[in-house]
Amino acid sequence: MYTVYKLDPADLNENFLQALKLLFSGKTIEIAVREVEAANETHDIWQAIERFRQQMNPADYPDNEDIFADVRDRSAGREVVL
Repeated sequence: MYTVYKLDPADLNENFLQALKLLFSGKTIEIAVREVEAANETHDIWQAIERFRQQMNPADYPDNEDIFADVRDRSAGREVVL
């Protein structure tokens, strides 16, 4: 598994470490740190998703709970006239 985190050093906290421990439990990991130039950053949907994943705390969501259970509207929808 390969994961890239882009964050401010001030955001390194116990939650971040717990997320790493959970994601890579039982595995040996390598941590490399480098400075990212602000001019090289682009803002697209994938980076937004990665930022969301980094801010999520997996401990807040029980394993036996489907967090997406009520996301979809299951109503019949609009009437189609052919």
